[in-house]
Formats: sequence, structure tokens, C-alpha cells
Amino acid sequence: MLGRDSEHSDKAGFQVHNSLVYWVNRLAGAMRESFNLALKEVDVSWPQWLALNTLYHGQVETPAQIADFVGVDRSAVTRLLDRLADKGLVVREHDHGDRRSVKVRLTQSGRLKMRRIDELAKAHQASFLSHLPPTEVRAFKGNLQKLLRAGGLESNTLWRNLD
Repeated sequence: MLGRDSEHSDKAGFQVHNSLVYWVNRLAGAMRESFNLALKEVDVSWPQWLALNTLYHGQVETPAQIADFVGVDRSAVTRLLDRLADKGLVVREHDHGDRRSVKVRLTQSGRLKMRRIDELAKAHQASFLSHLPPTEVRAFKGNLQKLLRAGGLESNTLWRNLD
């Protein structure tokens, strides 16, 4: 047992529960886990939702763009798109101008499913934000954007209203 006499015990040190990174990670994990439960209803996982969402909202059109946009490895996107294609939600098409380039688009089934998933995503986010009054939601968003900027991530041009 690590006790008071342990050379590794330093009450004045920086303990994990004093770490903002720890708590942000815990919150992100709880939110992701909760959303994954909602996504089971539509047979889609969190990573699959990321790809479907970016395609549905016209933000990307190639596997490389999906990887860059959501911040995942390109080989992971390839496997992800394989699963989505197997489910009939996306198709890959060679670009007529450049046969090496592949474009990804949602199928009709994928578009219909994304309408339902968008509803789930809005409800999920609203359930978490319902614990804060609107002024605190705006302050939270502003502070989060400042912290993202401090980490080298600019979100102002992408982030829409939290409502």
C-alpha cells in the first residue's frame, strides 16, 4: 500500500484529479459513450457517424478529406468506409478527371439514416447542455474555443451555434 511514508506520495504535487485534461477526457468519454448507445438504435458507431456527418453536410468528398477533417488516420477511414459501404450507406466513385482520386457520397439510404442521426445528435447534445442556463452555454462555448485555440485548433469558422 502506498501510504504517507511513500517516497512517491507528494500531496503538494500535481495529482490527476487536478488535471483539466483528465476531466475534459472524462467528459468527452461520457458524452461519446452516451451517444454511442443512442447510435446503436441506427446501427452506426461514433467513428462512422463522424464520416457520415461530414459527407451529409457537404464538408468533404474524399477519404483523405474525411481523415483530415475529423482528425483520424487515413487507413482507419478506409476500413470505416468499407463498413459503411457494406451497410449500403456510402459508395465510392472514381473521379472522372483523375482516376486515382476517389470520391465518396452517401446513398439514398445513407441520407435517410443521417436525417434520423441528426435528430439523435441534437437531442443528445441538448440533454447535456440542459444542465446549464443559456448564458453559461455561450460562456462554455467561448471558453472552449479559447482553449482549443491555445492548443493550436481553430474552431470559429466551423463551429455553429450550440443550440
